[in-house]
Amino acid sequence: MRMRGALSRGTEAAPPTERALEAAWSFLRHAPLGVIAIDREGIILTMNPAASRLLGYAADEAEGEAVARVFRAPRGDGHVPPGACAAPEEAREVEVVTRSGDVLPVGLRLLPLEALDGSLHGTIAMFQDLREQKAVEEQWRRRDRLASLGALSAGVAHEIRNPLAGIGTSAQVLKRRLDVGDARAQFVDLILEEVSRLDKIVTGLLQFARPAAPKLQRQSILPALERALSLVHEVAVRQDVLIRVERSDEVPPVFVDLDQLLQVLLNVLMNALQALDRGGEVEVRVGPTRKRLVERSSLGRRSGDRLSSGRPAPLLDFVEVRIRDNGPGIPAAV
Repeated sequence: MRMRGALSRGTEAAPPTERALEAAWSFLRHAPLGVIAIDREGIILTMNPAASRLLGYAADEAEGEAVARVFRAPRGDGHVPPGACAAPEEAREVEVVTRSGDVLPVGLRLLPLEALDGSLHGTIAMFQDLREQKAVEEQWRRRDRLASLGALSAGVAHEIRNPLAGIGTSAQVLKRRLDVGDARAQFVDLILEEVSRLDKIVTGLLQFARPAAPKLQRQSILPALERALSLVHEVAVRQDVLIRVERSDEVPPVFVDLDQLLQVLLNVLMNALQALDRGGEVEVRVGPTRKRLVERSSLGRRSGDRLSSGRPAPLLDFVEVRIRDNGPGIPAAV
């Protein structure tokens, strides 16, 4: 290799051993960093496999070529100045154009190419692929932008929610003052529907901005269920949908966040109502049940009714809410 000659040239008094040369070259061969040895005239003496892989040139193609043609800058004269590097330089970030024309971000550091007697023979360019690092940095920037967007969304949502509540309350008062059969009631109903729709959008913004951790308390789930049923009652009546509720005599308290459970129940019930035609039916069943606490695999699937130790999984008490409708269901294509 020409690099070996460059390293040993002018040092006949103390030639390096063959073993030391082989060790040095083995290191360069397996190093993950790209390494290019360049003489004083800017001609490539050799480069290691990592440099070949990153730049797209075989070592025998690059040897004897000007470094500016192989380690090519997108613009300007190049990243390696002519002459010999006198002292190690600080690492810097640059872009190089590969053989295929791709622009590759790399971290570049220039080092002196010295003979054993200390004389300078050129420059060693050592560089590292920064694409993965750039991707990680972009992910963090995106997270920061999302965090800022979340904070902005929360502020906007709060500013909208207060006057929205006032509009909804005023519309309800106005509706109560109208006589039965008053044609203007349909316009008030339209206002209430749009207020409800906007409130859902605002709620979604708040949940996106600050998804709250559940505040678990031992309590009955029935207040949340009754509230959800009352909120969807008018929608069900307008669509001529029957909601049948079957409740066990005893529904024990469980650890639950009622606010979050209410949101879940509302989402499921509204999805069911939206999927039904007139005359449809929704069935809600609630009652105690006993289930085994099964483990989950890394793929999130059940791994059976036994623990990893081989013992049966324990039976625990739960409260189960089942919501079914007689709609068409999800198409097979979906």
